[in-house]
Amino acid sequence: MKSLSEIETTVKRASKAAGYSWGVSEETGKSIRLLELFSLPGIKHLNEYLNQKNKSKFENLNLISENNSSSNNPYCPITLGVSFLDQINVLENLKKIEFKNVAYPIIFISFISRSSEIIGKKINVKIDEKKCY
Repeated sequence: MKSLSEIETTVKRASKAAGYSWGVSEETGKSIRLLELFSLPGIKHLNEYLNQKNKSKFENLNLISENNSSSNNPYCPITLGVSFLDQINVLENLKKIEFKNVAYPIIFISFISRSSEIIGKKINVKIDEKKCY
């Protein structure tokens, strides 16, 4: 078993090797660490996503609104999560945020959890599970 610090460092390196910037890789490491802290399969899902990333096309959503839907390709959970973190001060004023077609939503949920900690209140997000990996 690895320590949470080792998990975070390994995830950062894997994310960087997969083509993400150091900043995005660092945020991904923190988020996967959070999943593993609560005994959720963060490493497993990240590994599956990174393997799938080379074979499939994923949409990047940079500007989040109340309703977010990707009709063609699922959203990248990492880019979506970092965008959510970056925009949390604006998004906290929305009553409900909906996402459709998110790849590996458990990865994205870890970013939502961290965002909730930042603003100090519950975040109401709906993720359409019908089209998720």
